Amino acid sequence: MESGDKDHAMFIDLLDKYSQLDQLKSFSGPDTTVLTSVGDGNLNDVIRAKKSGQSIILKRAPPYIKCLGPEYPLDPSRGQTEFDALCVFSDLAPRSVPQPYFYDKESRTLCMKDLLKYKDFRKQLISGVCSMAAVKKLARDIGKVHNKTHVAKISEKRFSEYKNKFQDTELVTLTEQYIFTKPFDKCDATNKLTDDISSSLPQLYDDPRVLDVAKDMKHIFLTKKECLVHGDLHTGSVMVDGANTKIIDLEFAYMGPPAFDIGLLLANYIFSYYGHMSIPEDHDRHRKFAQLMIEACKVTVNKYLKEMKSFVGELQSYQDKLLSEMAGFAGCELIRRVVGAAPVEDLHSPYSKQDALGAGVRLLLGRHNITTVDKLLVIALMLTH
Repeated sequence: MESGDKDHAMFIDLLDKYSQLDQLKSFSGPDTTVLTSVGDGNLNDVIRAKKSGQSIILKRAPPYIKCLGPEYPLDPSRGQTEFDALCVFSDLAPRSVPQPYFYDKESRTLCMKDLLKYKDFRKQLISGVCSMAAVKKLARDIGKVHNKTHVAKISEKRFSEYKNKFQDTELVTLTEQYIFTKPFDKCDATNKLTDDISSSLPQLYDDPRVLDVAKDMKHIFLTKKECLVHGDLHTGSVMVDGANTKIIDLEFAYMGPPAFDIGLLLANYIFSYYGHMSIPEDHDRHRKFAQLMIEACKVTVNKYLKEMKSFVGELQSYQDKLLSEMAGFAGCELIRRVVGAAPVEDLHSPYSKQDALGAGVRLLLGRHNITTVDKLLVIALMLTH
């Protein structure tokens, strides 16, 4: 592994400390434990430990943003948040996440089941592989968690317990800055306003209506406390194995608006749509897959709403507002992945970036008129209704 001898010894001692757990008994005894760094996480160290034919994942949170270094401090308690969220998701939506084994506060290390057979959902979509059964399962799992932690569903005492456990951490502030603030400030140094999208930027920065709606979405993100949300639900936060899905990277979990998770997920299917539509080679095949992403958006919202039955006020009015907020959050995600600090691989050409940016702007401008997934897609993708 890439870490030094001290880190290696720490992980070995940690596994020995918890070897009494049923899932980790094979990590006791004389056999050698092999540690390997895996993943390309921006925030944490991720280690695979193998011994006696078993493998598990160790995830350690350093007190800073890993990809930037110690000069960018970050509260390491995010590991505790992720472990707590894994436990809640596992309980309320069984098999929705990798099984959590333990969290060690002293070393800031989370241990969970290894998803050896699973693949990164984003990379699968980029390669043109998508199981609609996986899309359905993912939507159902999120719907179950939102429904069963919703303010209208549970007692005031239970809701307060969730709010105390999943508070507005530094990661929530990071999200607020990098989705709702920095991308909408054309002078922010973290933005990537490259030449290939320069002709499309006036529709974003020269229209005060777009910037006003972004501020509205930020306000909803920060103030609407309705249920436990994943907080960073893009297709890179999902692992797939055929029809099976596992949601990962739950350190951003907090009590917030349910539309945020689904809005981000819809935006990521739209990224895949535009990514495939802009590939000139074997155009018919890629166009067919792009159409599948339209279906993925429809299936996601419909399956989600069948599970997420909790609401405040009158049902139809609540769901209309929910769809409107999904559109707004999707718009912000589309925009920030084009002009912001964290681009996505799906958008591989100037055309796909420009198309995604335009979709984001249209969703923000039209969000108050969007109360169905069909209307959302008509506006985002400029489809005929």
